[in-house]
Parts: sequence; C-alpha cells; structure tokens
Amino acid sequence: MMDWTVICATNDDKVLESCLLKSPDIRHASDVILERGYSSAAVALNSGLQKCKTDLVVCAHQDVYFPAGWTDALRRSLSLILVSDPNWGVLGVWGVKRSAVCIGHVYSSGLSKILGQSFEEPVEVESLDEVVLILRRSSGLRFDDGLPGFHMYGTDICLEARRQSMRCYAISAFCIHNSNGYSILPVEYWESYWLMREKWKSRLPVVTTCKEINFWCWPLIQSKFARAASLVRRQQTPGRRVADPARLYDHLVREGSC
Repeated sequence: MMDWTVICATNDDKVLESCLLKSPDIRHASDVILERGYSSAAVALNSGLQKCKTDLVVCAHQDVYFPAGWTDALRRSLSLILVSDPNWGVLGVWGVKRSAVCIGHVYSSGLSKILGQSFEEPVEVESLDEVVLILRRSSGLRFDDGLPGFHMYGTDICLEARRQSMRCYAISAFCIHNSNGYSILPVEYWESYWLMREKWKSRLPVVTTCKEINFWCWPLIQSKFARAASLVRRQQTPGRRVADPARLYDHLVREGSC
C-alpha cells in the first residue's frame, strides 16, 4: 500500500468535480486537500503541505484526470527512482531536458493531442510543467510564496531542488490535462516570467516546457509580435476542455493512442 496525498489549488467546483475528483484512482489517495480562495498557487500548495500527513504528495491541477492504473504507474516509477536516486527532488508527468527536448506522456485538451509517449525509466529533466508535481515533504522543498499567480512555480521548485543538489524527473504516468488552450499567453504568465528572470539570473538561460527564460527576453518580444500578427490574420482556434474526460480516455484507449 502506498500512502499519498493530493493537493489541489481550486477555483472552479464544476471543473474540479468533472476532472480531478472524478478520476478513478483518486480513491487510492490517503487524503485529498482542496485549497480555495488563494490568488497564488504557491501559497495555496504550501498551505496544503502544512496540513498533509503523508510524505508523498501529488500537487495536481483541478482539470487533471487520472485514469485507472495511474497509481500503479506512479508506484512503478517510484520503485525505480528509490533504487537509482532515493534523494530525488520533484517528479512530474511532463518535463523538459536541458537540451529543450520535452519528456512525458499526457493528453492536452488545450492542444487537442497527445504529447510524448510512454517510456520505462524516469528521465532527468531541467524543469517540470505544473500540471502534476510530486514531491516528498521530508525533502524540505516548498514553493516560493513570493511567486504571484499560477505560472512558473513548477520551474521554480525544480531550480530550488537543483540548488539543494536534488534531481528532478519526468515519469511515465499517463493522464489527461483537460484544459482550455491559449491563443496568446496571458499577461500573468509574463509577469511570472519576468520575476523568474530576475530571481534566477545567475542560472540563465532556463528551459521550461513553455518558453525559455533568458536574459534578452526573446520569448516575450516574440509574443508581442505574435499578438500584433493575430490582429491582422486569423489565429488557429485553441482546443477546449471536454465535458467528460472519462469518455475521452475511453476513446483514446479504443484508438490505441494511450
């Protein structure tokens, strides 16, 4: 039996009920801690970490769906890591290596496609997407309360782990990120980007699963041009959240996509 706690910073009960809490494997968790009313994911998750009683903690978005068998995949990955690196820092389901190659196996409704593919051994990465972050309370790692909003805290805690000589890994544990896609990244993302650039300027460039953080802020400049271009040409319509991720998962299984 594996003891683990789920922590979720939530602001939409309808999405929460149809995705995370509808996940078949959520029943295997020792506890589910829901943090409401926070303007910062970091503060919300740290509040949950103070409350949970298990060492193993899964921080998940409210729009994540864990299909049946997800816990088994997590357990297998943990058994491998405990042999090779018992002092691991952070795990996740979608990450990026220093070479900018992304690793993981996730379906993104926002992109309307499966990202990555299944793999056996956990893969060391530079940073992890916030969709699912797994850590040990005993590691002492905590999220930075100074980070505003709901962006970049995954990259930040991975950098903190590395600063404390702990490695981070992407694991093969397929799930659905039932999100709405972006045509253009929101202003809040770029506010977090700028703060991270200042905080980790001695480590630049920093690769993330979305945009590289660098000294010259080229991704920010390129985003400005993209926004201007969108005014003169029609953008590709981003994917939208589905009403029933369980049904979507069954369809993906029948297709042999996951």
